[in-house]
Amino acid sequence: MRLTLLRSGIGIAGVFALAFGLSACYPNVPIARFQLINETPYPITFFALADSKGGVVSADNLLAEPLAANAVSDADVDSLGDYWLRAIADVDGMPVEHIRGPVTMAGGTVGWAWAMDGDSVIHGTDLDTLYGQTTLPILVIDTNGKAIPDEPKIAATLHVIDNDTGAANRPTLTGANLTTPIAIERRGFSTQTFPKASWGFEVRDENDADANAVLLGMPSEEDWVLYGPWMDRSLIRNVFGYEVWGALGWYTPRTRFCEVYLRDDPADSLEASYEGLFVLAEKVKRDRDRVNITKLGPDDNAEPEITGGYLMEMRRPDRLDESEVAIEIAEGFVLTPVSPNSNRITSAQVAWFTEHITAFETALFAANFRDPVFGYAPFIDIDSFIDYMLLQELFKNRDAFHSSTFLYKDREDVIHMGPIWDLNIAMGYFSFQGIEGTSGWLLTDYDGPISRSPWTERLLQDPDFAERYAARWTEIRREFLSTAKINNRIDAIVAQLDTAQARQFIRWPSLGMTLLPDINFLMFIGPHPDSYQGEILFLKNWLQDRAGWMDAHMPGLLE
Repeated sequence: MRLTLLRSGIGIAGVFALAFGLSACYPNVPIARFQLINETPYPITFFALADSKGGVVSADNLLAEPLAANAVSDADVDSLGDYWLRAIADVDGMPVEHIRGPVTMAGGTVGWAWAMDGDSVIHGTDLDTLYGQTTLPILVIDTNGKAIPDEPKIAATLHVIDNDTGAANRPTLTGANLTTPIAIERRGFSTQTFPKASWGFEVRDENDADANAVLLGMPSEEDWVLYGPWMDRSLIRNVFGYEVWGALGWYTPRTRFCEVYLRDDPADSLEASYEGLFVLAEKVKRDRDRVNITKLGPDDNAEPEITGGYLMEMRRPDRLDESEVAIEIAEGFVLTPVSPNSNRITSAQVAWFTEHITAFETALFAANFRDPVFGYAPFIDIDSFIDYMLLQELFKNRDAFHSSTFLYKDREDVIHMGPIWDLNIAMGYFSFQGIEGTSGWLLTDYDGPISRSPWTERLLQDPDFAERYAARWTEIRREFLSTAKINNRIDAIVAQLDTAQARQFIRWPSLGMTLLPDINFLMFIGPHPDSYQGEILFLKNWLQDRAGWMDAHMPGLLE
């Protein structure tokens, strides 16, 4: 149950999580445990609590020393009841005080959230801690004491706790809706350098063979991604972007927020095994319920069978493993097969697709590229290219046409772009290479060190393509991407997180901080709001300004 109280008038970003427990010193007496977590950028110099029966807030400072940002301090009292809470922060030499109360401590978990746009009191029913329950599904991963490596996948057990009746979920295995063997590994390229891991896993059966499973209501499959937002402190950029791509009428990876407990050390407590907020997502692959194209088998080596279906990923060559097949395309980029993958695609299929993509690029960069018969148009689905390019421009995605860029071709069909994927450093976040601003075209005018798309600038040199591009932008702004609709979509996503975002930032302190996982590789600086609400406000404002800039400058593409 969540109880929201009136704003008290003082605005400092942060979360004060209060939890009940039992003291070892008083085995027969319930103790109120106030766990003060400072998520402001300022030191908390004073924290006190007082029994409300006294009618005043008068108690000694319970902090032995100032509590730094992202630090934690506990305080216990020996009786339940109503309490006044008082805290003072040193804001650049000026004391800022917040008083809250009376707060009733009658049992269960209680959290005091003190944030820029208001505050709230959160009540639960467990006597454990703030981690005792959640409104989100819970995944418990038991690795039998082993650390999860980059590769190869290791055997583990997945327990899924997803109460779909509206009741709270608790990380107790007796309440698991599904328990299944899996094989799991770390995943990602740049994300390998992050302290919070993301994982890929396959569902297995009792014989250690691949097995399909329905997870959190999504269609049955064996391959899944557990994305752990760390760098993206809005926590929602991927989910938001995927939803928008789906709203435009294209297949988009389905997602569900969940909270994960990693039991890689049997001695760990519940809190110690908590890994934070994750997004369970469908892996981009060929499947009837995912990228729905014809399966290309090992015997499909002549036309028309060899014409599809192909699912490819565009990357820079330095993003490839040595074992992966690479089909060279313009500007030094490569396409690598996802389905069939590099281990299964035949040499004849590689040769056919290479010839086909070469024919497309030859037509695209030819003098008569606008010709409806001999130009590029017969090779591609123009609508999918336009929608994909427009969203990558709106999101100003650093990885657009650089990595995590998918395209597919079904049997006897044309090339389609999509699905959209990996937006964690889009929408104003990546601020090292001049991409964080809301102005400027990414796909045509960007002069930074990141290689540009091999195709987009040429396509926009066709006045007919540019006219359709601009008209589609006007349409989707009206139908899907007005400022009000963007904000409503963001608010609906954020509402799913409830108190999970507080637990995420307790587990992985990052609000208001500069994140530099590896300065020799990439520099992730991004915005520095000092509260979760500030991160969401930044995202909304950035998208509003970016869309407004595109509104004003879209006519210039037609000149």
